[in-house]
Amino acid sequence: MSDRVSLKFGSLILDVPFFQAALSGYSDYNMRALARRHGCPFALTDVMLAKSMANPKVLAKPCFQPGDDEHPVGAQIMGRTPATMAKAARDLVAAGYDLIDLNFACPAPKVLRRRRGGALLAEPSALMDIVKAVQDVVDCPILMKLRIGFDSQPESLDCFWEIVTRSIEAGVDALVIHGRTVTQRYRGQADWDILATVKERFPDATIVGSGDIFDPAATVDLLKRTGLDGFIVARGAIGNPWIFRDLRAVWENHPIPAPPDLAEQRAIILEHFHRVLEGHHEKKAIGYFRKFMVNYARRHPKRKKLLIDFMLAADRAAVEAVIDTWYVDAYPGAD
Repeated sequence: MSDRVSLKFGSLILDVPFFQAALSGYSDYNMRALARRHGCPFALTDVMLAKSMANPKVLAKPCFQPGDDEHPVGAQIMGRTPATMAKAARDLVAAGYDLIDLNFACPAPKVLRRRRGGALLAEPSALMDIVKAVQDVVDCPILMKLRIGFDSQPESLDCFWEIVTRSIEAGVDALVIHGRTVTQRYRGQADWDILATVKERFPDATIVGSGDIFDPAATVDLLKRTGLDGFIVARGAIGNPWIFRDLRAVWENHPIPAPPDLAEQRAIILEHFHRVLEGHHEKKAIGYFRKFMVNYARRHPKRKKLLIDFMLAADRAAVEAVIDTWYVDAYPGAD
């Protein structure tokens, strides 16, 4: 175990140095609840558009409210107008969120076209105007999600270091940095050496790493090697709440538990599906849950055949029948 036994954001202290990232289209209350049950101490919401969250009628919808049983929980917001970002942050804190996370990292083309998310990494002054506006209206920890530049040009690296320096000087509670540029999206391997350099230059700042967190033991070794304060789990948590159980075991010097057997996987998959059904009409729920099932199925010995059956399931009974058929020891094709 590392000498650093917790991760601190202002008044918020975690007992392990990792948490669940904001995942666009995934990290709703249901995913956050399952992650928490499996050892995740803190999670961020799906990214929220500040323009929408500044509208009281939108924010009042149940899907945007924090669960009573999930504190601490953070709200991630994205936008480029300081006043709108500030209003959204203030209203989200009033709604019960414990932390605000500012998204300056999203690489989605539709986001970049509107000069939001990762596009702001090329505009240090505009980005810092947003930070100041949010700081002026909330009294809670503030995180910033960055990438290591907009692209690989020297000018992008200069902007990155300007943003890092100014945000730390401004008192942002932590920088969460993904080790790729915006234009890389998720191609290639995340560069954690640059993240280590940030920590070396600013040893008193809280620097959290992001990118390619899939293997618990390798990730904890990487954290120790780079000297960062923590890391977030993003894609590695989709359809895999067990990653938090395994990370906690490694961090606490316990043996990694045996992988979940088919019965345990079945129970979690069914629970997740039923949770989704509670918040959506049946047809929409099935479509929404498919992207989770693609990831849950990665553990199954007959993944491709399972997914073919699952993708053909058009109603609740059919989905449940597929799960009941494949998540037993005598699944089709089992020896």
